Amino acid sequence: MSKLQLKKEIQKLERHQLEQMVLDAYAARKETKEYFDFFLNPDVEKLTEKYKVVVTKEFARGKRGHSKARISIIKKHIKEFESFHPGFDKEIELQFYVITYALLTETNIYFSDTLMNGIAAIMERMLETADRNLVADKLLTRLISVLDDEKSGTRYFRRYLRDSMSQFRPS
Repeated sequence: MSKLQLKKEIQKLERHQLEQMVLDAYAARKETKEYFDFFLNPDVEKLTEKYKVVVTKEFARGKRGHSKARISIIKKHIKEFESFHPGFDKEIELQFYVITYALLTETNIYFSDTLMNGIAAIMERMLETADRNLVADKLLTRLISVLDDEKSGTRYFRRYLRDSMSQFRPS
């Protein structure tokens, strides 16, 4: 069902029917409950920390020195976080956290090419968001300092991310 079809159906409902539908959705789906809880009491810091923990747990997946983190799951959580509309600064903060945490993790565990490509894609998306909101210069400065830190990730991974970053052209 499209949004337009849903809107038409909602307009047909009486107020008490609409209230009951919202309450039923609230009770039936964890995601809906979480959305309404945030809508009624928006605690952006708490939400941001929750998603940082989720990302941390995903990066903790590993076996015999190889990361089993799934980039699709990490991207899904970022998108889910963005659906709450926490503000571009918090979206950038979570994406930056993913990148810095990936660098710290990659120092001790092997990342597949797929995972590295996905992290580079998250970085590019983060830079686009920063550029759209006129904060790309500050973000680039922070990102360069992280990529220059020899304690963060292997030289290969840092260079890979730096090369991906160099393709970004702020508008």
